[in-house]
Amino acid sequence: MDPITLLGDEIAQRGLLAELRADDGIVVGVARMHATGTDVTVNVDPEFDDRSDMDTGVLLAAVERVLAITTVRWDQLVNEVAGEIEDAVGDQQVSETVDLRDDLTLESVVVFHDAILLSFGAPKQFPDSWIRIQLDEEFAVDDVVIDDKDDDDEVVEFESVDDLLDHLSSTGER
Repeated sequence: MDPITLLGDEIAQRGLLAELRADDGIVVGVARMHATGTDVTVNVDPEFDDRSDMDTGVLLAAVERVLAITTVRWDQLVNEVAGEIEDAVGDQQVSETVDLRDDLTLESVVVFHDAILLSFGAPKQFPDSWIRIQLDEEFAVDDVVIDDKDDDDEVVEFESVDDLLDHLSSTGER
């Protein structure tokens, strides 16, 4: 049996994800994110392109940890991300004045061996973009990527939140 099927079987045995599919080198399913009160798509990616082995224990533990994140920690993450982006936007005009914390909607989670990627929609503040936040093993913000929903070929990556803020400040983007 191939490693992805084995990973999918282990995820199913633990009951971590529903609507489970294991193909194309990843396992995809849906899970309840208790901190947000919503169901989200979860991708478990062992990154075979970047590594030759798969530590199933690390991947399963990461899925369990992200799904069990507390409401308090989740609120801290959302506040940190929204605060940094709002500081960069400053006094620039926005189409709808709404607190970004209320606009951010978690759409999906990607679990890697050494990181978690959260994809947010923000339909009022950033209607044409995805906000992707990479968290390290301790759930600290490690990287921010904002990309255009309509142009999957053009991705803007930032080494740090500070780089994102500098970019937003210099280009007038929101």
